[in-house]
Amino acid sequence: MRILLALLVLALGVGLAQWQNRQALITDFRQMQGVWTVKLDYVEVKDCNRDDCPAGIEVSNQNPLIRTFRFTPSTKIWLLKNAGEYFQATPQQLIQGLGGRNFGWSFNKYTPFYIKVNEARREILELKQMYLP
Repeated sequence: MRILLALLVLALGVGLAQWQNRQALITDFRQMQGVWTVKLDYVEVKDCNRDDCPAGIEVSNQNPLIRTFRFTPSTKIWLLKNAGEYFQATPQQLIQGLGGRNFGWSFNKYTPFYIKVNEARREILELKQMYLP
């Protein structure tokens, strides 16, 4: 019984470890052979209260490795309409926003996103535009 319980806990731990919540910059987003892929650069967004940090936040990139993930039919893209309201966007709207189109709250290729990914399957589960004042 203990062995079964230990195996169950181990299996759940491995499954949960595959689903990562991170912050990242989108370095490339495209459709190839009918499949949307996104290249992400993981970053860390920190609050700062210094003279050389007028925005109150800084984006730190300690690991320049770029990771590629594919979209699935259930992947969600959330873009800001205003400071507290999101809308579910299409891949085309994400591309337009990265190119400068404003859907209510602007962003560009330097705007971090909250991401949920399945590392083991190399799938993106959710992209959510980070609110930056």
